[in-house]
Amino acid sequence: MAHSPNPFAPTFGRTPPVIAGRDDILDSVYEALATGTNHPDYTSIFFGVRGAGKTVLLNAVEDIAREQGWLTISEDASRAGLVARIERAAHLHLRALLGPPKRRVRGVQAAGLGLELDDAPSLGDSEGLREALTRLGDLLAERGTGLMITIDELLSADRAEIREFGSVMQHVCRREERPVAFAGAALPPFEEYIETEDQSAFLHRCSRHNVGQLGQVATRLAIAGPIVQQSRTIDDGALDAACAATSGYAFMVQLVGFYSWAAAPADSEHITLRHVEKGIAEANQRVSRVVLVPVWRDLSPVDRRFLRAMAVDDADSGLADIAKRLDVDISYAGVYRQRLVRAGMIVATARGRVDLAHSAARQWIRDMPPEPHEQPLMPD
Repeated sequence: MAHSPNPFAPTFGRTPPVIAGRDDILDSVYEALATGTNHPDYTSIFFGVRGAGKTVLLNAVEDIAREQGWLTISEDASRAGLVARIERAAHLHLRALLGPPKRRVRGVQAAGLGLELDDAPSLGDSEGLREALTRLGDLLAERGTGLMITIDELLSADRAEIREFGSVMQHVCRREERPVAFAGAALPPFEEYIETEDQSAFLHRCSRHNVGQLGQVATRLAIAGPIVQQSRTIDDGALDAACAATSGYAFMVQLVGFYSWAAAPADSEHITLRHVEKGIAEANQRVSRVVLVPVWRDLSPVDRRFLRAMAVDDADSGLADIAKRLDVDISYAGVYRQRLVRAGMIVATARGRVDLAHSAARQWIRDMPPEPHEQPLMPD
């Protein structure tokens, strides 16, 4: 018998069938929209590594807003012209709320034979972002709703545009308390930018949510839930293997689920360990191409040597052992530990111990050929 299409969504930004492990964040946003501008989560930023599920959260926030009758503006800051695009979207919302411009009398023709008409001034394409959001906020406040603005890829944004947007939001939302909410998403280094470079009060006052690894219960739900919804089952052992392979990494959850589903014959009601093992192998190849390669490319030579020193171990590594292999003191190694945690390549497992964040990373790093002039690791 034929089954419905694969329910998993292993594509960046695509909303999965089950958003697991993020209830606290989404509940806080729901509460913020109901409470008003004085709620700390009325303006929020989601921080996480590539594929952690930040864009999925932004999509869910927009859904929450729409369900409450709010309007939304969704933007990606990686493209130039961010402020202009938000401004245009605000004008479109204004026109939709107020209807077409009214006609007005411009003059009377000779002998009173007719009237000259033209359009009344439009809602003002010449208005800046602050004016547009002010008018839109006032109109929506009268209707008991508001506007939710979401911006993805904040780290890639032009800094001047982010400052301009923050200045406008500080006036419209924070000072004047109009119902214009905000949710943004960024890679972890953007938090450093806020702390060290950005001078706007708005970003400093946004709530910050860490979109980290999913817990065991959430991971099991995210994999088993879509399978059960589509009237299939999965062995407990197969589910355990699938969960372990993801390391709680949201994108990997979707990859393992997708390829495990695809490995089972279309006429099969059941997903077995054999199907999952094949799915894990496919998922490891995929995550290596789309996550590990881009991150590795951005790492410094010392970052890479640190990871090679970790990949020697079959499980988590002691920071003291890594420092010894690199022939550096432990405080120096600790600096690079922090860098790699923020890059999403490693996670802390216990005091003084770290592990690779992706199950596929260990063998991938071991197979990576040495770079030119790379010194061999010091033995333990």
